Amino acid sequence: MHYHETSPRKTISEPIVLVEQLEVDFDGFKAIRGLDFSLEAGELRFLIGPNGAGKTTLLDVLCGKVKPSGGRVLFRQTDLTRHQEHQIAQLGIGRKFQAPSIFMTLTVQENLLLSMRQKRGLLSTLVAKTTPEQRSRLHYYLEMIALTDKAKEKAGALSHGEKQWLEIGMLLIQEPELLLLDEPAAGMTDSETEKTGELLHRISDQKTVVVVEHDMEFVRQFAKTVTVMHEGTVLREGTMQDIQNDDKVAEVYLGRRGERHE
Repeated sequence: MHYHETSPRKTISEPIVLVEQLEVDFDGFKAIRGLDFSLEAGELRFLIGPNGAGKTTLLDVLCGKVKPSGGRVLFRQTDLTRHQEHQIAQLGIGRKFQAPSIFMTLTVQENLLLSMRQKRGLLSTLVAKTTPEQRSRLHYYLEMIALTDKAKEKAGALSHGEKQWLEIGMLLIQEPELLLLDEPAAGMTDSETEKTGELLHRISDQKTVVVVEHDMEFVRQFAKTVTVMHEGTVLREGTMQDIQNDDKVAEVYLGRRGERHE
């Protein structure tokens, strides 16, 4: 089954996401100005930067929630600016916002089933018989988000971290190519944070993942490539090591918050 396979990496010449000279204007305030950004398939990319740097706005543009005032936004050569949010989801972009949107009174398994069969009504989705392929897919993603033991529990009884993993699972089961996550580790215990980082690495073996994150310790531990944003544009890009040793980054971000570690 296709979801067990790791998708082949694309060559460097063909980014999965290409953003050129992006502009986003909110009533005269430029949230994003002249931003260039690209992603290769299979990357795990962290977006960091001070509040107001435009990180969440960039995710909003990629999922179609916000329309840019200028520039190009391509996903596998498709111009996202011409598509609505639901069409972009169908193209293969999944977005998780900060607050989990799960059905608290349904079980973990039922939440995943609902996501898998989004086009049907709630009742028909829950009473319809699952096919062997769907059951296999359900078990695969339950295992990936480490909630197999909680499959029959009500989602409302899960811990904060488990609810976040369930919502990530609800996105994954729709099999997007690109996953956009906004502060997935916020409010988690140390142990949950660790498991979330490991989950992101497992996901990026098969998908492309972009994470907006403020927890610098989490970024240090799990980031592969980091993009630092500042005042609506890219300040610097590289490994966490590159970023930490960059004077300009230290000046506008890391240093100001006393978080620079050599």
